[in-house]
Amino acid sequence: MMFRIFLLFLAFTPFSSSLQAGVWNNITGYFKGQTRSEPPTIRVLVVHDVESANLQTRGKYSLYDPYTNSHISYRRAGKSRTIQAVGDGLKWGESFPGLYQIKIEPNESTAFTTINGHDYDNLVYVYDIGGTISIVNQIPIEDYLRSILANYQGQNLEPETLAALVIAARTNAYFQSVSPKNTYWAVDAQKVDFQGRITLKSSMEEAVRQTRYMIMSRTGVYERIATPFAAQFGNLPTGQSPKEIEVSKISIEEANAMALKGEHAAQILAKAFPDSTIMLMQYK
Repeated sequence: MMFRIFLLFLAFTPFSSSLQAGVWNNITGYFKGQTRSEPPTIRVLVVHDVESANLQTRGKYSLYDPYTNSHISYRRAGKSRTIQAVGDGLKWGESFPGLYQIKIEPNESTAFTTINGHDYDNLVYVYDIGGTISIVNQIPIEDYLRSILANYQGQNLEPETLAALVIAARTNAYFQSVSPKNTYWAVDAQKVDFQGRITLKSSMEEAVRQTRYMIMSRTGVYERIATPFAAQFGNLPTGQSPKEIEVSKISIEEANAMALKGEHAAQILAKAFPDSTIMLMQYK
C-alpha cells in the first residue's frame, strides 16, 4: 500500500518533471526497501565533557532514568537551571542522588529543550561521565537532515542538486545511526555542523519532503536488503579518512552544472556515487 501511495505521489505532485522521471527509473521493480515499525532516529552529541551546562525545558515534559528506563517525574511547566555533576549524581536545581544519567522527554508537540542557548526538539539525554557533563539529542533522521542541510541555504542550487544532496545526506545518516561511534551517540554536532532546531528555506524544505525516506544502497532488488553507506557530497570532512567515508566523485558545483543542463537527481547521484541504487524505505 505504501509503495502504491508513493507512485501516485510521483505521478501527481512531482518535485520537478526531471526528478520524477529519474526516481521512477532508478527504483528497481517493486522493491520496497526494509520495512520497520518506525522511521529511524539518530543520536547527536551536542555538549561534551564540560563542567556544567545551561539547560532549559519549555513546555510539559517527563524525566526518566535511561539506564533502567524508569520514570522519575512529570513536570507541567518548564524549568531553567544549570545542570552539573556533583559527585553522587546530577544536579539540575534539585539534586538527583545516585542518578548519573537523565532523559528529558517532551510531553507535548510544542515542547523543546534549550541547551546553552541552542534549541533542540525531541529527546535529550544528560550523562555524568567521570565528573563532567555530556548531552545528547535524539531526533528523527528527517529532522536531523533539516538542521545539517541548512548550511547549503546560502548557495544558489538547483532543485535537482538539492534533492541529490538530501538523499546523500540521508544515506549517511542512516548508516551512522546503525553504526554509532559508541553506546551513547552516533555523530558529533560540531563535526557535522548540527544546529538543532532550525527553519529551512522553502526550497530546501521541499527537497527534504519530496525525497522522504529515499536513500542510496549498495545492494538492490535482487538482494532485497537496503545497505546505506557513509556518504559525503563534496570535500572530505575534517578529521576523517577515505576509509571512513565515501566522498562523491563530483563536486557540488559539478552537480549543479549537471542540473542546469537538465539532468535529474538520480543521474547526479549515479555519477557521484557509482554502483549505488536509490531505494525507498518503508515504515508501518
